[in-house]
Amino acid sequence: MKTLLPKARAHYKKKRYKEAMAIAKKVLSLDKNNDEALFYVAHGLYYARQFKKSLQFWKRLKSICPIEPGLHLNMGACYDDLGNKRLAIQNYKRELALNPASVTALHNLGDIYFFAHKYKLATNYLERCHSLKSLPEDCIGKLAHSYFKTGQSEKEQSLYEDFLQTNPNDTWALNNLGSHLMGQGEYHRALLRLKKAARIDSSDKVVAKNIRKAERELKKILSLPA
Repeated sequence: MKTLLPKARAHYKKKRYKEAMAIAKKVLSLDKNNDEALFYVAHGLYYARQFKKSLQFWKRLKSICPIEPGLHLNMGACYDDLGNKRLAIQNYKRELALNPASVTALHNLGDIYFFAHKYKLATNYLERCHSLKSLPEDCIGKLAHSYFKTGQSEKEQSLYEDFLQTNPNDTWALNNLGSHLMGQGEYHRALLRLKKAARIDSSDKVVAKNIRKAERELKKILSLPA
């Protein structure tokens, strides 16, 4: 067994989870309560999408090492993929109680609440994740939409502007910022963003529609008597 665990560990570090799991199972046949081997098997089963079996091994590990780092996060992920959102939320929150900076737990909770249309709760977790500079770019839209749904227009605008600092040619952000500025009655500023988006992608029909709307509203304002 002394030689088996180092081999499993080496495979795990190289993300060869199937190989690590196979060796770890041999370890468990000799020592059923070996915490490291339980981890590799649970992890390997999760990546093989055998979520129920993976959960069984995480529970075994929990009975031996209840404060194992990432334990509740991994259990939450299993419940999440099995469709049990209640227990997924419960475990993600337990993970945060032990590790408040767990970006994966924050993101996953935000995701669950977002798709449940509970935007205030989604905002809380997605915003915390974003503050740690760890919110994936493809999830920025979820935070922006949550700000919109909860009436936090200043935060929504700041989010677009911050995103454009590092992604200046992103048509999605340019269009959304333009649309947001139109909602604030700032048509000149909106057109600057929208026309830039159109130059980047002239085939974007949503951008073209927003440009026409902004120009129409601006024309109305300019035609008003002084």
